[in-house]
Amino acid sequence: MQIPEARRGRAETVLGAVLYLMTAYRRTQCPRIAACVAAHLECLAAHPQVDATIRDLCAGMCDEWRCAAQPPRLRPDVH
Repeated sequence: MQIPEARRGRAETVLGAVLYLMTAYRRTQCPRIAACVAAHLECLAAHPQVDATIRDLCAGMCDEWRCAAQPPRLRPDVH
């Protein structure tokens, strides 16, 4: 996914935000926060200043966070 340069921001800022959001999600289990985590991970996955290994990791985590962003009754059974 191509993120417009104006929306990318500095890699460190986006990383800090996603870590904060992950912590907030742990406290609240809010699907909206999970959606924000997924969006930030997508941004990091496409960010040119982020190491390729981290970009791949973020891209792989996006689907899990998108799943967490679904209302509980729509989440697929993971177990």
